[in-house]
Amino acid sequence: MKYYLLAMLVISTLLFEVSATVQNNATVVKPKIVGGEVATEGAWSWMAALVYTNEGLSTSLEVANSSYNSSPFSNGPTGQVSAAMTDCGIGSTACSLASNKICLIARGDIDFSVKVTNCQAGGGIGAIIFNNVLGDINGTLGEGFSGSIPVVAISQADGAILLEQLGSIATINVSAQQAQVQSSSCGASFIGEKWVITASHCVENADSNYLKVNIGEYDLSNGANNATAIKRIYMHPEYNEGSAFNNDIALIELVESLDRPAISLADAELTDLLASQASSATVIGWGNRIAYGPDDEPPSSSAPNKLHQVELSLLSNEQCKNLLAQGYSDLQNTNVLPEHVGITDSMICANYSGNVEKGSCQGDSGGPLVVYDNGWKQVGIVSYGVGCADIAFPDVYARVGKFTSWIKSITQGIATEPNLDFAITPQNIGQTKQITLTNNSNLTANLTFTLVPENAGSEGFSVNSDNCSMLLAKQSCQLQVAFDAKKLGQHKMRLTINSNNSDISTSQTHISAQAIAENSTINTQLSKGSSELLWFSGGDQSWQTDNSEAAIMSGDISDNQQSSVMLTLTGAGSLSFDWAVSSEENTDAPEEPYDALYLIVDGEQVDFIAGEVDYTNIIIEDLAEGDHQVTWLYKKDEFTSVGKDKAYLKNVVFTPADPVVFLPVPTDDQKEDKSSGGSIYISLLILALISLRRRQRQ
Repeated sequence: MKYYLLAMLVISTLLFEVSATVQNNATVVKPKIVGGEVATEGAWSWMAALVYTNEGLSTSLEVANSSYNSSPFSNGPTGQVSAAMTDCGIGSTACSLASNKICLIARGDIDFSVKVTNCQAGGGIGAIIFNNVLGDINGTLGEGFSGSIPVVAISQADGAILLEQLGSIATINVSAQQAQVQSSSCGASFIGEKWVITASHCVENADSNYLKVNIGEYDLSNGANNATAIKRIYMHPEYNEGSAFNNDIALIELVESLDRPAISLADAELTDLLASQASSATVIGWGNRIAYGPDDEPPSSSAPNKLHQVELSLLSNEQCKNLLAQGYSDLQNTNVLPEHVGITDSMICANYSGNVEKGSCQGDSGGPLVVYDNGWKQVGIVSYGVGCADIAFPDVYARVGKFTSWIKSITQGIATEPNLDFAITPQNIGQTKQITLTNNSNLTANLTFTLVPENAGSEGFSVNSDNCSMLLAKQSCQLQVAFDAKKLGQHKMRLTINSNNSDISTSQTHISAQAIAENSTINTQLSKGSSELLWFSGGDQSWQTDNSEAAIMSGDISDNQQSSVMLTLTGAGSLSFDWAVSSEENTDAPEEPYDALYLIVDGEQVDFIAGEVDYTNIIIEDLAEGDHQVTWLYKKDEFTSVGKDKAYLKNVVFTPADPVVFLPVPTDDQKEDKSSGGSIYISLLILALISLRRRQRQ
């Protein structure tokens, strides 16, 4: 989940020329409460935490008779093992040295679950993953993790110590606790019935099958069993459009309506008035409590279990722009204009006017900024900040009153998914996807649909609305959207929903697709002109041949661009390839890369590499029968270039699975005719066995 990047991620999208230097000099954080106090239990009954729940685990680690602090990974297997330690790098491939040993693995580049799977694939019986930055690892192996070896996490410092003790006997113990536990990722607010409001950046990569909402939570150390499941997440369709963290708001629909207190939302007029008066406002959350400046290393986590609050003052947007411009100017020793700091009409700011460090900090994202005006009202949603409670930089919040119409269209109107992405599509290979529409009003709606191009030359989309022309109250339907991929390039459309009843609010969906061309040069280079393995390439620049390596490499792209290559094939089997990259790496948060080469199999991202990575072999096992699209996408962010700024691919080999041989079952007549039918059956069996044996020898 992407929370807070680095402080000037905000500036970079502002067409601010010094953004390349800003990225490495300041830290934009996922906010948390600093300088506040413990909230009174029950005072904020509508306050919610976005949580992941799982069976509680406790761990211990001993190496060479010395104990080390360790922590579990959620969804990790239990067990106790003792064995010699071996170095398995970052765990990107099956560890050849791991047989009957414990893998010592560095955090970075790939999912924790992949690291552990590669340890076990090499024969490892346990794994120790050490951090590559300061602070603790708060990780998960995922709900679907199928490995069976125990895993613990340790600090960066302890990892360095253990690297000097390879071969020593380590003992890992992971055991289950009695009760369910929860880990909070963000805050949120219950706004009534089945609806919760939070920040888009809190849920943009969230899986609603696993994320839950704990409404009325106070102490995160207990109460995990009270968390409510999520039915659907609606991010704002224009989140991040025009400026970093712009329109940073999302609605969460719960699986059921709840009868409990809700927070009221301030409208635009009241919000403007309160901001002009520098009204007192309160921020609530479970975020970190230690302040730090934009040039400082974020400290280790200091997030509390109990809910905290802090009182700030609202700012007008002009005041906020001026303060941020001054702060950025002093930080960069240059003149930053107020119009270049990224504050939009969809944001509101707050700060503490004294010389005491107070504000939100990492972990408070998505939580409420509230004021008292004949009752508590929410004016903002914690979005981002520079450093943490730094006096020079006000905190920035999504301005709730700006989104009154959008909130109504989702909670009381025709709600639809904000974005539909056909992603990368081979030219002339059409695709069809579905969008879920839900009528949350109390009226029957007769609907029509309009497609409006959002960039020049966009075409090829069509809508089949047969299932959705009439939608009963509280019912859902599936709208069919097709893309023919006839015209190359990037296509963007806005799907507008129109209701015959003006009392029924409607929402809209942004649709995008990219059609890429067949590439015979790449086909010749990697597949010797095969008619069964077809290659396509496109994006902002197509991939090119690299004859020095009998490989291909990504095109020459600039900031915020991408270069893609796709292999299409049919049938069951496995795909093997070697890939490499030379790019900018996010060493502070490797799981959130800056520039990276991504692997996408049948529309699902399964892996990526970033930084300086030499050719590494990857095998995609167990491709099922049917058509497959395997895409390698080199994608750059809006910042600087590092290294060769290239991705590479070679030695792509598809190995079909052995066909299943179905033998004919003899009929009763054939069973009786022992001189003919039986001998034919046996002959077929022998031929089948001969064929298989020959294939095995090959």
